[in-house]
Amino acid sequence: MKATSHCRPKDSIRPPPPPPPSVDHHRQFSRDSNASFASSRPSSLGINRFSASDALTDHSYQLSAIRNINSFLASHSSPLSLKPPLPSTKDITETLKFVISQLNFPSTKLEDDLPILLKHLNCPIKLNKSALKAPGTPHAWRSLLGVMHWLVQIALYNDHLVSHCFDNTFVYALDSYLHYICGDDDGMEEVDREFFGKLERERNAVAEGVKTLEKEVVEREGRLEELRSGPSAKEAVEKERGVLEEDVKKFHAIIAEISGRIALVEKILEEK
Repeated sequence: MKATSHCRPKDSIRPPPPPPPSVDHHRQFSRDSNASFASSRPSSLGINRFSASDALTDHSYQLSAIRNINSFLASHSSPLSLKPPLPSTKDITETLKFVISQLNFPSTKLEDDLPILLKHLNCPIKLNKSALKAPGTPHAWRSLLGVMHWLVQIALYNDHLVSHCFDNTFVYALDSYLHYICGDDDGMEEVDREFFGKLERERNAVAEGVKTLEKEVVEREGRLEELRSGPSAKEAVEKERGVLEEDVKKFHAIIAEISGRIALVEKILEEK
């Protein structure tokens, strides 16, 4: 998904004196322009960059944010729950860890990892490290609540993508384009490798499944042909019955012969 000739300027607007710039120049110019445009947009979900501090001090917003966070926790079968107006330090910390885990962000130390995540996501809420050291204080709680609510909105959007996309093509295109507008070629190549590697694995799995099914079809067709060419169940039972009846007749003949011999022996014994 790298930029190609569509980034080349039109002849009508190209300055005639200098030589035409290279494709790589336009590729980088296009990416820088797109990246600066994307970075100039407020990166917030439900909280405007210029009104974030005001919203965090609003009591009605705080209650609404807590309800949304608790609803998210319940929908993911989490035993955690934030109790207004000021949850415990443990509940705040554990909830933050849980929300971060739902974003597939590896975290070993919350105080160090959370600021990195927020910077990466361009979070509009400023959070000091001191807030993570004492999350149960009213001042720190307001900022942490806003951060948690904002991260929950992102997690909900990710859940929406997973539940409504029948395959990962859209997510692949989105991730690839985000790396593209930032000029991150290595990131694009990594997304490509991961996506096409997954497609390759899925194709191999499907091919193995097809081979297994084909083998099963051959076996079932052979069994079906045997049933068609062989005797019916009734014929098989009647044949077996005939064999048994013949055996019974043979047994009766043997018994009669033995009985005759016994009678003969008894007669000889009486004469003596």
